[in-house]
Amino acid sequence: MVLEDQAMVWPLLGDSSGMHKVNRLLSLHRALVNVQFYFDLLSTGFHFGDPNVLTIVAGSELGLRDRTSSMEDPDGTLASVAQCIEQLRQSSSSVQEKEYSLRQLLELIDTRENAFSAVGSHSQAVPVLVSLLRSGSLGVKIQAATVLGSLCKENELRVKVLLGGCIPPLLGLLRSSSAEGQIAAAKTIHAVSQGGAKDHVGSKIFSTEGVVPVLWKLLQNGMKTGDLVDNLLTGALKNLASSTEGFWSATVQAGGVDILVKLLITGQSNTQANVCFLLACMMMEDASVCSKVLAAEATKQLLKLLGPGNEAPVRAEAAGALKSLSAQCKESRKEIANSNGIPALINATIAPSKEFMQGEYAQALQENAMCALANISGGLSYVISSLGQSLESCSSPAQTADTLGALASALMIYDRNAESTRASDPMVIEQTLVNQFQPRLPFLVQERTIEALASLYGNTILSIKLANSDAKRLLVGLITMTTNELQEELTRALLALCNSEGSLWRALQGREGVQMLISLLGLSSEQQQECAVALLCLLSNENDESKWAITAAGGIPPLVQILETGSVKAKEDSALILKNLCNHSEDIRACVESADAVPALLWLLKNGSPNGKEIAAKTLNHLIHKSDTATISQLSALLTSDLPESKVYVLDALRSMLSVVPFQDILREGSAANDAIETMIRILSSTKEETQAKSASALAGIFETRKDLRESNIAAKTLCSVMKLLNVDSENILVESCRCLAAIFLSIKENRDVASVGRDAMSPLVSLSDSSVLEVAEQAVCALANLILDTEISEMAIAEQIILPSTRVLREGTVSGKTHAAAAIARLLHSRRVDSAIADSVNRAGTVLALVSFLESSRGESAATGEALDALAILSRSESDSGQIKPTWAVLAEFPESISPIVFSIADATPLLQDKAIEILSRLCYDQPVVLGETVASASECIPSIARRVTSSTNLKVKIGGTALLICAAKVNHHKMVEVLNQSNSSIYLIKSLVAMLGSGETSLANPQDDDQDAIGICRHAKGEDRNGESDTGTSIISGANLAIWLLSVLACHDEKCKIPIMEAGAVEVVTERISQRSSQYAQTSVDNKMEVICMLITDLIFHLH
Repeated sequence: MVLEDQAMVWPLLGDSSGMHKVNRLLSLHRALVNVQFYFDLLSTGFHFGDPNVLTIVAGSELGLRDRTSSMEDPDGTLASVAQCIEQLRQSSSSVQEKEYSLRQLLELIDTRENAFSAVGSHSQAVPVLVSLLRSGSLGVKIQAATVLGSLCKENELRVKVLLGGCIPPLLGLLRSSSAEGQIAAAKTIHAVSQGGAKDHVGSKIFSTEGVVPVLWKLLQNGMKTGDLVDNLLTGALKNLASSTEGFWSATVQAGGVDILVKLLITGQSNTQANVCFLLACMMMEDASVCSKVLAAEATKQLLKLLGPGNEAPVRAEAAGALKSLSAQCKESRKEIANSNGIPALINATIAPSKEFMQGEYAQALQENAMCALANISGGLSYVISSLGQSLESCSSPAQTADTLGALASALMIYDRNAESTRASDPMVIEQTLVNQFQPRLPFLVQERTIEALASLYGNTILSIKLANSDAKRLLVGLITMTTNELQEELTRALLALCNSEGSLWRALQGREGVQMLISLLGLSSEQQQECAVALLCLLSNENDESKWAITAAGGIPPLVQILETGSVKAKEDSALILKNLCNHSEDIRACVESADAVPALLWLLKNGSPNGKEIAAKTLNHLIHKSDTATISQLSALLTSDLPESKVYVLDALRSMLSVVPFQDILREGSAANDAIETMIRILSSTKEETQAKSASALAGIFETRKDLRESNIAAKTLCSVMKLLNVDSENILVESCRCLAAIFLSIKENRDVASVGRDAMSPLVSLSDSSVLEVAEQAVCALANLILDTEISEMAIAEQIILPSTRVLREGTVSGKTHAAAAIARLLHSRRVDSAIADSVNRAGTVLALVSFLESSRGESAATGEALDALAILSRSESDSGQIKPTWAVLAEFPESISPIVFSIADATPLLQDKAIEILSRLCYDQPVVLGETVASASECIPSIARRVTSSTNLKVKIGGTALLICAAKVNHHKMVEVLNQSNSSIYLIKSLVAMLGSGETSLANPQDDDQDAIGICRHAKGEDRNGESDTGTSIISGANLAIWLLSVLACHDEKCKIPIMEAGAVEVVTERISQRSSQYAQTSVDNKMEVICMLITDLIFHLH
């Protein structure tokens, strides 16, 4: 049907909907742009209103590449393709016409770029071609097979051809008597089988159609066309070996081993390469195949194929077959050795170097031959050792060079399997190679030695055991790229580094070496430049002198230039060097800044690799130490631009810069700094999780360091935005949001707007603190700890909701998290009385022991120690309201080992923390006097520290508590206590303080009528001792200020030097006066008992004084 007028189309399209359908069709099938083609399509019986047309056309494009770049067909290729296919579809076309159309179609595919796409995207192309292959004349079949084979160049079209049912007719053509037909079929089968291991569809089809047995049978019978078809069929079998189900069983049944051995001897080179590959795979699949290979005497043929007279693929695959044979069969190893195989394999390993071979087959030849050698020798380590030893007996430079080349190959492929079989000593190998450097060394030997060293230092398993391996690897790299004097200098540096434990700086002879490396930064090749920069980077990392040497040698300008023009690795190393320079000296930093490094670093931050962006951000942080409006503006622009896609490192750089911008600049609307922080707040609502989390993290960093910003309206504005993120599902966002809140809440007492908004954060933070994800829970606890710095908010908090999650963090969190958890507990308890409900929560959670454990792990960190002691001190003051709930501090008496961390904290702590520790421990003097005394006596500097607090503190509770601790120590080891007090010159000051305590009536603890008089007390007798009828509530317990009399008595008893100072301090007069003043206050028996005890102590004291 030929349409003469375009208007004739519209009735078929259906009026107004017709244009819509045409547009839809055109958008789905951009290749069909020639109007005449549509007319031709209509002539076949289809019409545009038929939905099947749309389905066929759309299906033809699914999964295929963009076939055309526009809707135009300037040279008529698309129309010509369409006409050819249409001619092939016509049943009225003659055989000659079809052959002509197929030749024309093949010519179009070969000569016109867009013809291939047009054929591939045509919905009827493959079905028509397969139909012709199935039922056409011999000439048509051959042409159709050739066109189908050409379509298989693209994998998606290959699958389409495969699914079109091409396999049966191709096998039929392959069995035909026509040589030309056999070749065409073999080529197409080879092309359509190239799907690889991932071709699951092809695997099923080839298995179902029984392709493998057919191909083996054809190879066995021999083809008229001989070597060409043999090559194609063995190539197809090679393709199918890795993917087709039942391949190996079908191969064995078809007698594949015998066929391959025969082809190994008689086949041409391409066929032999395929044969060797298949043999190698078969032997690895079934070790019994090896005996057949040996019986057929194929070993000698494989060794022969290793030689230089063969093509690279044949040599590589032959080496692969020998590798498999020697791996699977012990007998073959002797056979190979007896056939002079070891020299052949050694020659194969060095062939790529000697014959200047390149590419994948050169590498495969080297690796396969070396692996075969390793199998024969008992492991790669034995090969390496043997080659190293044979260097001493080499009779000529050529033999030495060959041995070194083989050693280089072995070192190159040495892996963890070789290491596990028998480990090689890289230091021995290195020394063996270094020993080859002799005066007047032949060039070839030097070249091979450097090659072997390069393999050694490039092997990650071996080089990790060598000192300065990175520097040595880079020096070797530079040696291979330089000549004459420069090469000699680098070689001397390498030998110096190998022969001593010295540094790279010394090996390069300091500044001279730096100047040499900088000279390579300019006009040298990219590889030279990369190695030189990497060496300078190592120098700047390890040696401070190198930083000034780089600067003085004029290294900064070329390093900045490399930031702009170097390779990816060179740019990153240059940025690292500049960071090290800036971090070393303010003067150098100014030099880097004046060299216009900032724009180059910003470019790297925007366009570099992830590692490059991170390095650029860190370098900018070190480089810019003051407000830089231009840089801040550029960084802000990067936050809202398409590049870089990740804003992580841009935010890092902005965080650093905004941390030093003047406060007024940030507050001033329209300023670069204000715009930047406003942008950071805005992108908290970004659709990208990474950006939201990093923005919250960067803002947290700014608020942590800037108290002025925390107290500004910017903090409140940020707080409102961050709180919206507390309900998201992303753990990363939750962690960083809580961290940001914790930073803002640091100044909640000074910023009432923050306090007002922050109240609403309590509930979501409490929920997050109970998260199963520890990091989320920890950061929520940190935020809560700072939130309850506000007293009003703290009073609103439910104690259990703070105590339980905080205790979990104390046990499982990081040091920072534990510190905040201890602070949260302390701040909560500051605002309320420790009642029975709180005591119950603390006891159930195990909070006290968790605090003690944290105290032990954080020894030496004053902030952490302070928070833990603060919480413990508050808990130590609690008393149970009910006999059913024990005091929270009582657990310390039940677990004596928990006392040690508190005791040890006394020696190094500040006076305030020492007082808290003394307060906590003094409550344990009654229950655990022995353990407490032993710990105090054994802890270094503890006794002098306690004595100083008794002397210096104005808090009588601390004085009495310290006195009690010293008495406990004296009861355990009075000799040590007296000795330590004398060595620290504390005795006299302590005596004066004790006497002053007796004369003071200012505190309740000194007053027997006070309810808290027994808060700090010591039993006079150890547990189990005969007390002569004394009760715990009577004369057996000494408490309050009366402990001072006891300690004075101990000092007088055990230290003769103390008697005179005690009397000079007026102790006798004070205690006598104390008795006379208090005697009238005691009327009851228990009080008389107490009076009796005091009188005994005084009597004892006076006795020892005389």
